[in-house]
Amino acid sequence: MKAIIVFILFISSVHAMSKCNQAIYLNLDPHCGILPDCNLDGPNPSYLKRVSCERKENGKPGFIELIPGKCLHGKPRCSLK
Repeated sequence: MKAIIVFILFISSVHAMSKCNQAIYLNLDPHCGILPDCNLDGPNPSYLKRVSCERKENGKPGFIELIPGKCLHGKPRCSLK
């Protein structure tokens, strides 16, 4: 019984740590996350939306725009978090 309570408390604390809990779908639909100083290639828009949310939680700007296809070269790769 104690193990179940500890498990529930652990799951609750993990969930409370991040508000970025959007589902990441497994479909392959490459998109590019755009910021003024960097870009990030992602396998699909849901992945980039999650990365954008996590960046905001860490005090960094989220992506300004998501465009279909791979990012153009010329800007550095954005950090994930």
